[in-house]
Amino acid sequence: MVSPGTKDSSEEGTIVNPGTIEGRDTSVGDEGDDANELRFDEEERLIKEQSLRPETD
Repeated sequence: MVSPGTKDSSEEGTIVNPGTIEGRDTSVGDEGDDANELRFDEEERLIKEQSLRPETD
């Protein structure tokens, strides 16, 4: 029996995982959000570039 004030597991919300299919966040944001996106894209590009470069050590 479930006591008053507690939720049964069937009443709890579900966890939503948007996955990687959605791509970039296109919601309305401020200039700080835009700058973060630019930095993230640049960092991703550099990481990919470095991973393709042969090791020289």
